Amino acid sequence: QREWIEAIISGVENNQIPLNKEILALVTCIISIESGFHADPLAIDPSRGEDMSMILERAERDIAQKLGTLMSVPPIPHFYNIYKEKYYPLIMSCRTEGDVESVAKKVVEDLKKDMAFLPDFMKSILDKELNKVRNVIRTKGSMQLNFPRAIQIMRERGEAFTEDELRDYMYTLNGGVDVGIAAIRPMFVQYAARYGTPGNRSWLFFVGMDYHYGPFSSRNMMEQIRIRDFSGRDIPIDGDFLHYDDSGLPANKESETLKAVTSFFPKTDRSEIFQNFLLEKHPHYIYTNTHQRIMSYHQAKFGPTPFAIIGDLWMGESAQIKHGATWKTQAYLKKLDKLLNSVPWDQANQF
Repeated sequence: QREWIEAIISGVENNQIPLNKEILALVTCIISIESGFHADPLAIDPSRGEDMSMILERAERDIAQKLGTLMSVPPIPHFYNIYKEKYYPLIMSCRTEGDVESVAKKVVEDLKKDMAFLPDFMKSILDKELNKVRNVIRTKGSMQLNFPRAIQIMRERGEAFTEDELRDYMYTLNGGVDVGIAAIRPMFVQYAARYGTPGNRSWLFFVGMDYHYGPFSSRNMMEQIRIRDFSGRDIPIDGDFLHYDDSGLPANKESETLKAVTSFFPKTDRSEIFQNFLLEKHPHYIYTNTHQRIMSYHQAKFGPTPFAIIGDLWMGESAQIKHGATWKTQAYLKKLDKLLNSVPWDQANQF
């Protein structure tokens, strides 16, 4: 227990957040939900009544659906059976997510060698999948942070980790907490500035929700409601103004939110709106011209709105593999609410 306390305090200080009971309690709640205080979390949650074979079956179905007829083109079936025979027992014996990562690393190393014997069109297809295999555990460490997001956050903090170094760091007690707190920091600071009055800690729920959904999702969902109100378009309220690829980069596909705003403000250059939307995962979005226009128009027509809202979202593809196709984030929100409300705030030490 003492090691975890020291890791949390160290992580808060390392990310230049003043020590206070709000940040300490929130981080503790998130670690409890995400990993149950395991630096290298269990690969399977026993409370869900599943085992590794069920996850592998879902992953196999996903591969078959993605690659389709390619799975029957020689020599793919031959290689697939060899890999399954070699690695299936190793994966079945994995106890932690770090164990799974180790096996995935070996699979990728073998695939890179064997791809030399494949036709060029197969190489190009499989090459795109190698990074997904290497990062089959998309969320890592005690705070289960999305790995592409962790890479970006550490770069923004000026750290010079390679991907392998960062992966290893996140599976240490101090590293997993440090990187997780770095992801919390922008939301914590902005929501504290907006809502942080004495005795009011409801804003911590927004921070915890955004840590789980994605940076500033609760703020952005409120923005999408404003856009939906004045545009009349039935846009998704999902916290994302743009579409993103698996690496967290904007995808080459125009989102409904972008279409709605560009059509409603035709005199505003589309490139300006797009550039402003690129800041949707950052604190600075609220200072953009696009946000100011949206706020000004909506308030004039509909009146004041809250800064952020609580929503319920479906998880993406990687979460479906791990948790099943019907898994939603509502369970996370209920746990967060329960834990935050169980904190003895009045008895906590003052910093």
